[in-house]
This record gives sequence, structure tokens and C-alpha cells, in this order.
Amino acid sequence: MKKIKIMLVLVAALFAINAQAQRQALLVTYSQTDNVYEDENIKAELVRLSLKITNKTNKPIFVDRSSSFYYVNDDSYCLDEKRDDTDRFSYYQPLAPKSETWVSTLINPIRGKYDAVGGYGKGGKANYQSDLRLQVMNFMETMRYEMANNQKKSCTSIHLTGDESFMKVKVYIKYDLKRYFPDDDKEREDHSFTISTWVSDMILCKYYIQDQDNVKRTNAVNIQGRMTDIMHVFANTPFEYDEDKSPIDIYVTEFDKGKFNIYRMGATAAEKEGKSERGGFLGDIAGKVKEKVKGKGKGNDQELKSNFEEHNKARQILIWEGETNNWVQALQDSYEKYLIEDGWKPKKAREEAKDVAKKQKDLQTLKP
Repeated sequence: MKKIKIMLVLVAALFAINAQAQRQALLVTYSQTDNVYEDENIKAELVRLSLKITNKTNKPIFVDRSSSFYYVNDDSYCLDEKRDDTDRFSYYQPLAPKSETWVSTLINPIRGKYDAVGGYGKGGKANYQSDLRLQVMNFMETMRYEMANNQKKSCTSIHLTGDESFMKVKVYIKYDLKRYFPDDDKEREDHSFTISTWVSDMILCKYYIQDQDNVKRTNAVNIQGRMTDIMHVFANTPFEYDEDKSPIDIYVTEFDKGKFNIYRMGATAAEKEGKSERGGFLGDIAGKVKEKVKGKGKGNDQELKSNFEEHNKARQILIWEGETNNWVQALQDSYEKYLIEDGWKPKKAREEAKDVAKKQKDLQTLKP
């Protein structure tokens, strides 16, 4: 009877391992060739899929949302999709003097659930994948295959030119220095510009998360250490990394049989469930294109905890460990080093790092 119980436990453990999706870090980078515009009044830049505008003047500047658009490939969207036609002043987004403003968060069609099998989902709806997402699937499968057939390889990547890229983003902005007075067009002083970017690199790689420092409490005050998690990736960087201004989007990809799910590192529960998150002055139209970002994913208790991009203002800290042909040992060495730097004793740090490396080997080793 005891042997039977042991066998049942082993079988259950094997099923649990097989049922667990294998995950990798996915880094998506964007071209910086045409992503910045600057004149005497403003500076605008596409940072990943977000639009940042700096008002250089000592007066407010007003973005004309009703005449501004952004594009994802051939699809265009007005920045003021739900404007009130009875209120001309509602067309405008004021930018404070001498300030930097994140004026929008663009739709992100990369993240979500991908299913190569197709078929029908809940409610009998067809599991349709757009041309963009079909191309993402092809690139991801190419990289997954390369990683799965070289178990010690720490990363693989694909570089794309503007013509080759599956996703091109363009923003057309019209702004007014004086504000629109409906009865006096002479008061207007309009300007416009266009900036663009495209997905230029995709990197699939091994990784680990360096947790936040613990909060130390005393009778008088709470002394907080580093409040941002740090992601270590075993790959070489195609760009210089500059935290919030970096052109690199950071995701986790969970692979399962014939399908995979892409979500941002530290994604909120809503995002993992495929629900659109609204924010900026594009938030009003996010729901109308939710099929482009729809995807369902489940959390995993064995994932190293992270709060990456859980809030819009969260800093992204990424450390490039470099490409290696023995990623498990490299992960163990790196993890042990950071624990010692955090004050762990060497012996305890070595044991902890070895245990973490073993768990990550189980989680991140892709099946051929």
C-alpha cells in the first residue's frame, strides 16, 4: 500500500510538471530611426508604444485630439474617438508649460493569447488571428524551436528592418499654441508633425527576477530599501538601456501545447485576463479594439515575484547578463553574487542560488 501511495504521488507530480507551461522572457525592441520630432515649441517621442511630449514654452500648448491620429500598420484611430460635438473645447489636450507629459498609451496588439490550432472559443466565436498576430506566431515558433533544440543556449533573436517588421506604428499630432475659439479662426496657430517606429528586434531568453529589498522596521520609522524589482536576462543588448526611456518592451511568454500567452512582466490580473486597461487620452477607444489585445493567462505560484510595470510610473530596470552556452550555471552564479551583495553569507547564498537555478531550469527548459 505504501508503494502504491508513493507511485501515485510521483504520477501526480509528473502530471503537474507536464501541465505547467514553460516560460521565457521576451524582449521586443523598437526602432529609434524616426521616433522623435522637435521644434521650437515641443519635443515628441515614441517610447516603445507610448507617446511622450515635452512643452518647451512658458505657455500651455493644446493638442488637437479631433485632428490627431495614430496608426498600427494600416489601421488608423482618432485620438478623440468619443469627443462631444457640442463642446469644441473638449477636443483639446492641454500640456502644461515647461513640462514632460505622457499623453497616451497606444494599443498593444502583441500581448495576448495565441493558438496555432484555431477552432472555436467560448460562445462559438472563431479563434481568429490577425495577419499581425500570425506573423508574431511564426517568429515565436522559430525562436522557440531554436531554443528547444539547444537546451544550454540562453537566448535567440530575430532582427527586422522596417520593410520586414510585422508591426509599424505612426502618430500624427496636430497642436495649437493659442487654443481653438470657434468664432475666431484667426486666433489659431496650428502646427503638425508625424513620428513613427517599428518592431526591430525580438529576443527570447532565460531570465530571473531580483526581488525588492525587504522593508526594515524600527520603533520610530520604516526604512525602505530598493522598491523596484530588477530583471536579469541572459542575452546581449541591441540597444543602450536607459530605463524609462528605453525602446525595449519586457514580456513573459508561457508556452503550452500548440499555443502560448504573452503578457507584460508584472502584468495586473486584468491584463492577464485579456481585459483592456484604459489610460491617457486614448483610453476611451481601447475597448473598441480589445480583440487586438485579447488573451487569457493564468498566474503561477512558482513564478519569481515581480511588480514590473504594475503601475505606469514604475521604473523598468533590466540587467543584461550576456549570452551564454550554460545558462543554468550562469543563472546560479549571478543569483549567488546578488545575494552576497545583499548581505547573505556565502554558504547560504550558494545553497539558495543552486535551489533557484534548479527550479528555473524546470520552468524555463523548452521541450523539443
